[in-house]
Amino acid sequence: MRTVLLGTDFLYNKEGNIVPLEVNTNVTWHSPVLEPSEEIFDLSALSNFITTNGFTKVIYIGIIYNLIAEFKKLTNDLGITFESILTGAHAITIPYVEDNAETLIIRSSYDTTALVDDTYCRDKVNFMNLIKDTELGSQFAYKKDGEIVNNITTINNNGVHPNFVIKKILPQYDTSVYPKFIKVTTQSGLDSVIAEMDGNDFIMEFHINLNHLYENHIKMYRGFNMLFPPNLESISLGGYTFLPSGELTDNVEYNSSTFELLDKYRNKYTTTIDALQTPKLLDTDKVEMADGSFKTALELEVGDVIKTIDIPNPDEIDLANETANFNIDYTTFLSGSTYSTNAITGKKAVSALCEYVKIEFTDDTYWEDTQNSSYLVVRDNIVRFAILNYNPDVTKQHDSEIHVGDSVILIDTTNGELTPVLKEIKSMSTTRLIFTGWEISVERKHIFLTQTSNNTSFAAIEHNTACSGAGGLCGQYGGCAKGQFCVNPSQLGCTPSFTCNCSTYCSPNV
Repeated sequence: MRTVLLGTDFLYNKEGNIVPLEVNTNVTWHSPVLEPSEEIFDLSALSNFITTNGFTKVIYIGIIYNLIAEFKKLTNDLGITFESILTGAHAITIPYVEDNAETLIIRSSYDTTALVDDTYCRDKVNFMNLIKDTELGSQFAYKKDGEIVNNITTINNNGVHPNFVIKKILPQYDTSVYPKFIKVTTQSGLDSVIAEMDGNDFIMEFHINLNHLYENHIKMYRGFNMLFPPNLESISLGGYTFLPSGELTDNVEYNSSTFELLDKYRNKYTTTIDALQTPKLLDTDKVEMADGSFKTALELEVGDVIKTIDIPNPDEIDLANETANFNIDYTTFLSGSTYSTNAITGKKAVSALCEYVKIEFTDDTYWEDTQNSSYLVVRDNIVRFAILNYNPDVTKQHDSEIHVGDSVILIDTTNGELTPVLKEIKSMSTTRLIFTGWEISVERKHIFLTQTSNNTSFAAIEHNTACSGAGGLCGQYGGCAKGQFCVNPSQLGCTPSFTCNCSTYCSPNV
């Protein structure tokens, strides 16, 4: 039996009910999410469905690795066969799988020949029209053949926040521009906004409920449902809550002519989540300046000249690579490293849910930072950058990740000299929290010297780039998105063979 797995995004409306924004196949996965991993999925209804229909095999077609893990566990418990077929991130057709009465085929990959995909997932207005007369419907308007089709009867007041959003009807649009968030208070204002739209856009009311926030962030919910013929019955598989990467405030600004939210505020409202870049500094974190003094992240300004460090690089390793292995021993690092300077080129306020990692050293001091930060470490007497990507559910960390037993290179800042100190990692732990602070970028290379409030005598040598570019190994699956790199979980004894990721190399039990 062929079925399709849909991901639906929801927001809380003014009445406190969740209402759908859109429905999609081939959905991505947000990381991190609010719910603990064991609370995201509930496959009890699916289990009953499989047992009732006597299926002996489940085939999954798609790239949601978290679901692959859950399907494997479920089919193992039921004593039936499971097979996963990976598809490309941008694939529009799926491999042929023969249908039969004993096999349940669950497809989340997009298929342009499928009615649900092409009619309701691809065309957002069709989905809006499908649900408009139900309790899940939203007000919306669009142009068809040059004529306005308007289902908006009420202009709700969301205070300083947007009350409408303009979206593209079809996929493959510029996410740096769309969706556009609008705040209008009069019918004439709304009419002028609709008049400026073209046939590729539609406008719908923007739902927000200030009683359903998480630490001043809008809560968005992504639900997963399996839809199957012949009666289009839907089985819920669970879902998770994710947060935009911006904190709600009262100082929101709009273009006075177009009523459009200024671009710098969009991340507070959009479902497209920007990954935190590195380095990320709290207000109280300090950066060493060129003259040896320190400024807090709050005080730091674009144009400031900071202190950096030049490391011997005999093999001309690409210094844009955050997992660079310099192939030098610690003695060479000590004798050949020198101070130099760098300039601050960017400073951006950020507030986002993240995994916060605490490193405890053998001398009972500690260091804390967000996952995906990269630090200079010594492992087996070789100096390299490694990613702070600790995952307690993974028994073996990837080579490019920081391990227990690695020694982090810190700089003793008390005497103004370049005095490295090794601190061996005793243990690591993670906490999920909202990180509110700053992303800092610099002019050249990648070295950044930072100090935390709990390590006022030492500065860490931190990398200043986000994830490296995509590796060619993932090309067969459509390549990696910007800000991701290609990794091989099979090196850890896991499947599937390759995946694009920035945060986890192998989901537990995959």
